[in-house]
Amino acid sequence: MKFLLGELCLCLVVTLSLSLPRPRTKISSGADSPEPTIPGSPDRCDGLGFDAAVLDEVGTPLYFRDAFVWKGFHGTAKLINSTWPQLPSHLDAAFRMHHSNDPAHHDRTFFFKGNQVWQYHGSTLEGTFLIRDKFPGIPDNLDGAIGCFQGDCVKDSVLFSKGDTMYVLDLSVKTVKERSWQGLRGCSALMQWVDRYYCFKGINFTRFNPSSGEVPAGYPKDARDYFFKCHWSGNTTTDRNIFNICSNVSFDEFDEDELGRMYAFRSNWYFRLDAKQRGWHPWPLSSAWPSLHGKINGVFSWNNNMYFIQGSQLYIYKAEARYTLIEGYPKPVRDELGISSSDVDATFICPGTSELYIIMGNHMQMVNLQHSPRVLGNGIRIGHSKVDGAMCNGQGIFVFVGTQYYRYNSTSELSSWKNTPAPRSIKQDFLHCPHQVPASHHH
Repeated sequence: MKFLLGELCLCLVVTLSLSLPRPRTKISSGADSPEPTIPGSPDRCDGLGFDAAVLDEVGTPLYFRDAFVWKGFHGTAKLINSTWPQLPSHLDAAFRMHHSNDPAHHDRTFFFKGNQVWQYHGSTLEGTFLIRDKFPGIPDNLDGAIGCFQGDCVKDSVLFSKGDTMYVLDLSVKTVKERSWQGLRGCSALMQWVDRYYCFKGINFTRFNPSSGEVPAGYPKDARDYFFKCHWSGNTTTDRNIFNICSNVSFDEFDEDELGRMYAFRSNWYFRLDAKQRGWHPWPLSSAWPSLHGKINGVFSWNNNMYFIQGSQLYIYKAEARYTLIEGYPKPVRDELGISSSDVDATFICPGTSELYIIMGNHMQMVNLQHSPRVLGNGIRIGHSKVDGAMCNGQGIFVFVGTQYYRYNSTSELSSWKNTPAPRSIKQDFLHCPHQVPASHHH
């Protein structure tokens, strides 16, 4: 199977749940037993594409064609009316709305056909409407629809495609603007995944910027190489465990930036944990942080920047809608932070402070980022001989060891190493994974 750096491969996905303290949702392990095939059902890998695509309430992609729907990256087609009895077949479009200022529509899924739209909350029908009444200014007989989050678009919006025109509905002011984006003509379905937006034309797809319509080089691509398990022959068991968020492979680090984006890092990959509607799966580090490759030793966010320690080097990225490597970096950690050792195990900084804590072995040292020069303080013993990662947010300090974590209320509590709190499960509390997961090895 093709696997291009910087592009997704959803055949390796295991759907996640949110990290503390966000709402939790049960997920699928991806190891379900084979399901029987419905006679006459289509094959998602036959190259004929889809009528519509959307993420469900737990971030699992749904692909619709004729009277059938596929859920996730593998498995057989199911009848649409087995989940949504009131829906017709041969849908035109579907999208999930994100608009927290409008509780009556937030987190609802809308399905379109002809001049009608069906509004669902989960699998519960809340109403059937004419498109012109529910979405004034939006035409009938759509080709595709997609919700766009504030930050990706200027405001929470919905993009509707028909023919050569993209209709952009600003949910805050209810205005519609028409766009003619050359690279997006003829989309048969639209779908958003994490912070990326896709136009499907049959079995091929194109990634695009939802604000400008810009399409990066290298598209279109074949969806069967990225979105489904078709002719993929598989990687090694070790690789699969790294990609599987619910495996027993430990994480290298966790971090939450000052914009509320939370990440888990493992080997050369990261998982974004804070937005279930955007879907979760492993991404190469360089797809978010240019020039960053391989295992990291520490990560922390401070002063609107995100810092990565990798061996003896420090990378600093400006944390905006996209991360941008600050000119001149990477630079030696010794020069930037006063750390002479390359044996950093974890780093963390608590919100509202400039005190960076570095954990090496069973010792923790502090450096104040506002001081110049930056000088590493004396070591303090902690109650862990070796840690994999650490993070601090409004809920406390989290120390990650293997598949478990320890929560502390303060750095003074962490340094009171004789009173180590009881360990808790990362998979159950942060990710809400199933209890039974195939065994694998720690790093």
